[in-house]
This record gives sequence, structure tokens and C-alpha cells, in this order.
Amino acid sequence: MRGSQPVVTISEVFQSYEEDYKQLIQQLRSLATVVEGTGPTQERCNAGQEMVDAHERATQAFQQMEFEVKSMGSLGAALVGKLKEYKQELLASRTLVRNVQARLNREGLLRGASPDDKVQRDSAQRMRAGARRLEDSRRTALEAESIGMDVMSELTDQRDALKRSKDHLHDVDGHLGTSKMFLSLMSRRIQTSQAMVWCLAIVLFIILVFLIYLKLQKLMAFFR
Repeated sequence: MRGSQPVVTISEVFQSYEEDYKQLIQQLRSLATVVEGTGPTQERCNAGQEMVDAHERATQAFQQMEFEVKSMGSLGAALVGKLKEYKQELLASRTLVRNVQARLNREGLLRGASPDDKVQRDSAQRMRAGARRLEDSRRTALEAESIGMDVMSELTDQRDALKRSKDHLHDVDGHLGTSKMFLSLMSRRIQTSQAMVWCLAIVLFIILVFLIYLKLQKLMAFFR
């Protein structure tokens, strides 16, 4: 691949929401300890309100995890069991929040809370959650587009390389055909040259035998 930029996959998005969820659940339990303690009244009241916020944010994180698992298709099957555990944990946390609110209500610590403040806080949280989902979706889309462009570029390069290899093979095949033709021609010439040499040798041998025969005839005539 050409680019060396980090790629955030769907599973990593799930892990991001999972980390947020675990932190919020841990924060909720810590706040419950503060509410059930003997600290200052205002601190306990604030902790109770923060517990409600933490539970709502944990619920949103859990919903995002469910969405990511569904979008992963068959790859998300391994996370179904984990989601069931988180859902049971979330239900237990909701029960804990209700018990804490009931305790604060019995002690008269929730009477001063303003409904308008809670509505505004809930609206702001929903807006932040929506903005975060949009940002995550935009980031995933941009990264998917970048991956697609890289894949297309790689495929184009591979296609060009295959085309060059094909042309090179055609050239090699042509050179091999030419070389084969030259070798065949040279082989025929060598065979022709060998045949001529043998013919010449036979002719010379016949001439030599004839000359020896003539010499012998002259010698025999001389001695007579």
C-alpha cells in the first residue's frame, strides 16, 4: 500500500465505545460509594446527579456498541456474548441509580433540583452524542474512501504490471522464434558442409587410388 496512515476499522470503533462504557460504569460505582457515604450533603447530591448522567452516557455507549456489532455482520457474532454481559451490567447499574435516587429523595436532597436544568442537561448530552456519532461516521466514511482509493490505485498498478509482463512475454516469444529459425538454418548449413567434406574426401580417395594404380602399371611395364 502506498499510504502509511493508520486505519480505524469498525472493530476499533467498537473498542472505543467499549472503553467509554467501562469507564462510565466504573465512575458510576465510585459515585454510588460517595452517595452512600457520610460526606457533605452537597457532595452526595452532586454525586447522585452525576450518576444519572454517567448511566445515560453508558447507555448511549452501549447502544453504539450494538449498532457497530450489527454493522459488522457475521464478524460481530463473537461479540454478542459480551453485549449480553454488558446489558445485564447496565440493568444492574440502572437499579443502583434508582436506589440511590430513592435514598437521596428520602433524605430530602433532591427537592432543590430544577427540572429545567435536567432537561437542558439531557438535551446537551443528546446533542453531544449525536455530534459524536456523526463525527465517527464521517471519519469511517473518509477512511473507507481512502482505503478504496488505495485499493483502486494498487489494482491499476497491478494491471499495468501485468500488461507490461504480457508484452515482455510476447517479445521473448518472438525472440525465441527468431533464435529457433537461426539455429535450424545453422544446423542445415552444418549438415550440408559435412556432406560436402565427405564427398570431397571420397573423390580425393578415388583419385589417390587411381594414381597409385597408374604408378604400379608403369613400374610393371618398366620391369618387363
